[in-house]
This record gives sequence, structure tokens and C-alpha cells, in this order.
Amino acid sequence: MLLPPRTTQDRIAGILSAYDELIENSQRRIKILEAMARSLYREWFVRFRFPGHEKVKLVPSPLGEIPEGWEVKVVEEIVKRIPVGKKYDTKTVNQTGAVPVFDQGKSGIIGYHDDEPGVFASDISPVIVFANHTCYQRLVHNPFSAIQNVLPFVPSTGIPRNIYWLHWATNGLVMFNDYKGHWPEFASKAVIVPTPEVCKLFGNFAAPLSWQIMKLESQIENLRRTRDLLLPRLLSGQIDVESFEIETDEVQMEVTR
Repeated sequence: MLLPPRTTQDRIAGILSAYDELIENSQRRIKILEAMARSLYREWFVRFRFPGHEKVKLVPSPLGEIPEGWEVKVVEEIVKRIPVGKKYDTKTVNQTGAVPVFDQGKSGIIGYHDDEPGVFASDISPVIVFANHTCYQRLVHNPFSAIQNVLPFVPSTGIPRNIYWLHWATNGLVMFNDYKGHWPEFASKAVIVPTPEVCKLFGNFAAPLSWQIMKLESQIENLRRTRDLLLPRLLSGQIDVESFEIETDEVQMEVTR
């Protein structure tokens, strides 16, 4: 394939750089929002400086002193695994579609399809997804499907707690140390479980942060898909770079809002 003239190459690079800058900006925003949620979790549930903590005494537990009324449970007791439905792979997904298919990587999406979703998540009923081999965990707010060893779960009905608390309580409990199934190790980890009231209050703060993260992740995916579709068309001359205008103002406004 013949390369276009240098001036055209520079123009193409400028167009693609605009997308890359928006992606990087969104990624920075996500890190800030995650840090805010993580900081609040540590303040309330590690340092025990939750609202009203002054009136609650500390009592002994297997994990040291904890606020009275709180418990120590293993992950298996506080989560409920849910079925993922039909499992997909690289051969059964498309580049576009209505339903994303999650893989085990941090980038998350391996492809799309237009069939029935395997899991019906939403803003009011999000689902936590744990990658069995890589240990990466995400909170999902939209219907999705998954590949093998992507394990969705929600709070247990026996010990119901706010799902936003559950996500931050379990996220990072196990780290990748070998390409193997990590769920048994994850399920056996001990967790300090606060009262339902404190968990719900935390969820009131964490939910808006999580929604913003979800929107930014969606923007990043859309920007990547658009950029990757543009590249071959720009190089082939199918799209005239001289007349091409990238409309980033609306996306930029959403990202920086």
C-alpha cells in the first residue's frame, strides 16, 4: 500500500491525536473518580471514621477491633454469583452491536453482538464482574455478555448490603500471581461487614461517581472505535483529510464536565 504525501500524513496524525487526547483526558478523569471513591471507602471502613462513629464503640473481632454491630464474613458469604448466559469468544463477536461482550482485560470489551444479553444490568441494578484469571474487577451498569471465566456477582440475599460498598470492599482483595482461576482464593477472603445503614449511606455517595466512570468508559470505547474505523479510510483516501473536520467540542464538554 502506497503511503499518502507527508502533508497528508501529518493531517491524519493530527486528526487521530485529537481522539487520543480525548481518550487520555477521560482516563485521567476516571482515575480521579476512582481515587475519590477509594479514599471515602478507606476513611469509613478502614479507619472507621464513618458518620456517627463517635457514638459507636469498638469491639474485638478476628480482624482486630471493629465497630460494634459490624461483622467479619468471608466473601463467599456476602456475594451471590449470577449466570452469564451464552459465553462468547473472539470468533463469535462483531466489531459493532448493541450488546458489549466483556473479556478479562482492563480494557474490558472484546466485541459486540445483537442477541439477547447474558446479564441485565442497569443504573438502578448494577452488577459486579470479576475476571477469574486476571483478577480485574468492574461495576457494570448496562446489559452485557461475557467470555469464559468472567464471573458476575451481586450482594448475597442472606447478607444484603449496598452493591457500591460491596464493589469497593472486594475490589483488589486478590491480585494476579499466575494465570489460573483465582475465584476460590477470592471467595475465602475475610471482609469486615458494616451495618446495612452505613453501607447504604456510602452507596449514596459512591453511586454518582460510578455513573460518571461508566459514562467516561463508554466515551473512551466510542472514541477508540471511531478512531480505528477512521484510520484505514484516511490512509486510503476514502475520506478527504483536507475537508475532514473532527467534531470534538461536544465530546470534550462531556469529558471535562
